[in-house]
Amino acid sequence: MHIRLLIKWLAFLMVLALLPLSLAEEEIPPLETPAPARIHESPEPIPELPVIVNHSLPDDPWADIKFRSDSVFLHIWFPNIMNADEAILLCEDEVWLIDCGDERSAARGVELMNKLGITKIDKLFNTHPHYDHLRGLEVTHTSVPVKELLICFPEDACETMINAVAYAKEHAIPIRQYNDGEIFTMAGRVSLKFFFNDDESLDMNNNSAQTLLQYGDRRMLFMADMDRPGQQVMLTRRSAEELRAEVIKYPHHGKTGLLDEFYQAVRPQLAVITNSYVKWGGIEYLIWKQIPRFYTNPTEKYVHLYTDGKTWVAEYVPMSFK
Repeated sequence: MHIRLLIKWLAFLMVLALLPLSLAEEEIPPLETPAPARIHESPEPIPELPVIVNHSLPDDPWADIKFRSDSVFLHIWFPNIMNADEAILLCEDEVWLIDCGDERSAARGVELMNKLGITKIDKLFNTHPHYDHLRGLEVTHTSVPVKELLICFPEDACETMINAVAYAKEHAIPIRQYNDGEIFTMAGRVSLKFFFNDDESLDMNNNSAQTLLQYGDRRMLFMADMDRPGQQVMLTRRSAEELRAEVIKYPHHGKTGLLDEFYQAVRPQLAVITNSYVKWGGIEYLIWKQIPRFYTNPTEKYVHLYTDGKTWVAEYVPMSFK
């Protein structure tokens, strides 16, 4: 009896001794790729025709659109990017940028500017020094020289700002601090007015500069990354009339819904979202409000807006355009 039990124990110990060896000889499978933090949904239908704001349209959306032959247009282009901000403004021979994305987004911005024949950037406005709004400076300047960098946070606000300022100084790019309420005029006809919160209780996103663009009767508000806390403070600093705009660059890539009081002040009729369609609070909010939406990251498309100062037109343009 004892001998049989001993034999069983010896057999068990032999299996234990061989087990590590057999595992060592097997190829250990690689770790799985982590699931994405957000789930992409099927994209919303892309408009077959441009969206025209400020007109009561009949069945034919172009029937009552008549641009004068001598019209001067303001063009606003968005590179095919997501979770970063860059807007390219063109009027006559002037080119301005609002933010320049991160390195990857900036490369896409350069690609678009090359297609548009842009060879210089007269002014680059940074709304706040987070990496997805400023780290693309070097990529941008290397291909399309920046003539002036305009900032509204201290030069030592964060590491991204410190690096951008150092790069600008090394490459002789003039740096200028712009202020709350300051107005810049582009091509003698387009104005950019900036609104700040400058509230120590708010984070950098909620203190990011708001850019109110106006050409003739038309307005567009670039909201950078200002979420609800910043919107609440902004309403105490600026009147609804000052904030009103037909078009908005939606804040913070569509992550959160607008404060409803802020929405009522601005009354947007069209929103551009620096993202693709994803079930985030801001995008669901726009759907609920039935506001037309353009996404900057559809497949092989650019977002293009233009106006003669009376009518806004927004369209998707194939990336293959020449």
